[in-house]
Parts: sequence; C-alpha cells; structure tokens
Amino acid sequence: MTVHASADSIRTELRAHLAGILYCELAEIDDDATLTELGLDSVLGVELVTLVNSRYGLQESLDTLYEHPTVNQLTRHVHDQVAQGQAAGR
Repeated sequence: MTVHASADSIRTELRAHLAGILYCELAEIDDDATLTELGLDSVLGVELVTLVNSRYGLQESLDTLYEHPTVNQLTRHVHDQVAQGQAAGR
C-alpha cells in the first residue's frame, strides 16, 4: 500500500483518532502532553496502534506509544516510518 502523507496530515489524523478513542474534543488534545496524561491506557493504546497500522500500512506495536509518548513525537515517528516504507517500495 502506498500512502502519501505529510506530517501535518498525520498529526491531524492522530488527533482525530485520539479524540474519538478518548471521547473528547479535539481542543482537549495537547500535542505535547503524554498520551497517558491525555487518558490513553494500554487497551486504548492497542486501538490507536491498530488504527495507525491499518491507515499507514505499518506494523507498529504498543511499545511504539511508550517510545514516542506525545502526539508530536508519534507524528514524527509515523511520518518517518511511512517515508522509509515508500523509499523501500512498500
């Protein structure tokens, strides 16, 4: 699957997914707060990782959320992974 996604579009989608998973408004998502501070637990984290993997054709694990614990950090990571996948012809 080829996905062309800018960092801004990835951030926008991550924020929308988080708001949906956490049942909150987009305005409540602080891009620099940790996902845990926003209310994401391991069960909801699995849901977020599943959405990210499905949308971007990745194979991330739950550990990704602990290694990249804010929206901004996760956005950069997903963007880098998508770019690497495109460079590798995935």
